[in-house]
Amino acid sequence: MADHYREDYVLGQKSNGYLIKQAVISLEATAKAIADGSIEEVDTSFWDTLPESSYNRGESE
Repeated sequence: MADHYREDYVLGQKSNGYLIKQAVISLEATAKAIADGSIEEVDTSFWDTLPESSYNRGESE
């Protein structure tokens, strides 16, 4: 985020650039996999092993 009412949430310009680049790379890879059909062969079993992520607004304020 470039602006936020909490200063510790604001990312620097370099960090924002990295996040944008990461999103572009992942979207391009997804589009390519859809186009060539390889998306149907990807092993996504790791997804079920990822820990859950949560955000509790009451604890952070």
